[in-house]
Amino acid sequence: MKDYDRIAELVINLTEINIFDNRRTQSLVDARTLFDHIMSKVHKKTLESIASYYESQGKSSNHSAIYYRLSKFKELIQRRPEFLTWLNIIKNSTVGSNELLIIIDKIKKLKTAESIEQLNELLDKLNYKEKLYNTLIPKT
Repeated sequence: MKDYDRIAELVINLTEINIFDNRRTQSLVDARTLFDHIMSKVHKKTLESIASYYESQGKSSNHSAIYYRLSKFKELIQRRPEFLTWLNIIKNSTVGSNELLIIIDKIKKLKTAESIEQLNELLDKLNYKEKLYNTLIPKT
């Protein structure tokens, strides 16, 4: 759930819309569409698991509603280009499981000073992403 929580928090803060409200305004549907797209296409989550996450947050949902919103994503970014900007901000400010696996593989293969330097560069990039992420989330 950590992936879900981080992305939901980013979407809510960038759009200034609580995606878990039980309403159907256009701006709310747009924000949910962004969240669904990121979870499905970027983080490779299933439609059922996304629906389950909404349910765990008190928002009724099902896989078909998510599927429908995903089919409207291209229209959304044409209608509201800021959503493409927000998508890129979120994609570039989160560390995915693939990146973590690359780090683990590099650590296992450390044998030379060059490989240690490559790992340090990767960790610096991830550290930068984490700092960027922290600037997007207001402190409570």
